Amino acid sequence: MREYELGGRMSARLDPYRPDVPLAMLIGGDWLMSDDAFEAIDPSTGESWASIPEARPADVDAAVEAARRALPSWRATSPETRQEVLWRIADRIESSDIDIPLLLATENGRPIREAAIADIPASAAIYRFFSGAIRSHRGATIPVSDPKSLVYTYREPVGVVAAVLSWNSPLITLANKIAPALAVGCTVVVKPSEYASASVLLFLRMIEDLLPPGVVNVVTGTNAGQVLVSHSGVDMITFTGGPATARAILGGAATTITPTLLELGGKSGLIVAEDADIDRAVQDAMLGIFLANGEACIAASRLLVHVDVYDEFRTRFAETASLIRIGDAKDPATELGPMVSARQLAMVRTHLQGAREDGVECVTGDEPLDLAEHLVGGFFQRPTLLEDRTGSSRIAHEEVFGPVTVLEPFSSYEDAVERVNATEYGLAAGIWTRDLERAH
Repeated sequence: MREYELGGRMSARLDPYRPDVPLAMLIGGDWLMSDDAFEAIDPSTGESWASIPEARPADVDAAVEAARRALPSWRATSPETRQEVLWRIADRIESSDIDIPLLLATENGRPIREAAIADIPASAAIYRFFSGAIRSHRGATIPVSDPKSLVYTYREPVGVVAAVLSWNSPLITLANKIAPALAVGCTVVVKPSEYASASVLLFLRMIEDLLPPGVVNVVTGTNAGQVLVSHSGVDMITFTGGPATARAILGGAATTITPTLLELGGKSGLIVAEDADIDRAVQDAMLGIFLANGEACIAASRLLVHVDVYDEFRTRFAETASLIRIGDAKDPATELGPMVSARQLAMVRTHLQGAREDGVECVTGDEPLDLAEHLVGGFFQRPTLLEDRTGSSRIAHEEVFGPVTVLEPFSSYEDAVERVNATEYGLAAGIWTRDLERAH
């Protein structure tokens, strides 16, 4: 039974996920280890919980070659066959014997209760969506002036896809990469983040019997990604993550002129109008920034609030944020877990230091953490509300990728929209109002 001290601090240590099979790379239907390995760290404790293979260039070559060998037969399968495979993958997710929430909580610090209600249904839904989308995959006949000519388009699989994943929602990102690729007849080589490799390896082991050997392969490690994206046997690259890694990927892709699809960061603004239901707006803003520990590219990391309700919103948000339960991601009572790594925590704190230098006020979030002894090595950051009344600070425009949001007042909606759009990022924005005409 879990025990808690006064004030809600957890005193009992919770066990991490324990894999019951070796964590190995999948190449051509075989599970392979490597001479080298790196440690997977539980971000709640800072302790190692698993060992992951470090792929060599030869492993990447073998994975790409396996995908190329499997391509002719997989692309020749009927749409009905691929449709059934994707549907069965979704079924497997929903009936899995793997404790996916505990696995994700151990691996990347996603609070266990979030993983149970978000990652599992979202992942399954993606496979089901593309299972149905297969039937709408068709070309077109194009009218031309020459009656002797027949002009039409015919869609073919692009070939071998290199899927480079982020660490914040690894199974959702994996689904977004491989489900459409498999649906249209492509084969895949997956490179998960070194901070979230175990979940991908165990997931692919769970579904390996549903796919022919070589259709999906996975290589792990800190160096495999660059070898993969510059490989001449790769026909397309898809990546979700940060701009720095994207630049490195584009550099590798340039050597082979490989088409690349990127989903990068965001600095998403949420506008709160003077007629908004403040209680609901505060709850929505809290969910928008603190879900997944703020490690989301569509997080509500910038809050623009009308001056007429600004002080009320500021007070309520700060009070509610200060009550959020911080703790071990493996504890069902935890509302905010740790950052994924010491590196990510350091990056968040660098942004906060820059905010202080810019004169930004910290409304809440700079109080010392009160953690159980076994969590002091974890990578925790308090939910933080900053105030920048001019919106001119660096942190009002930079992606933090942590539980940090910036509050700004506005009086003109034209100005608010202009400020929300004045970012190098895209992805998301929102508005809380009772006036639908204003919203649209």
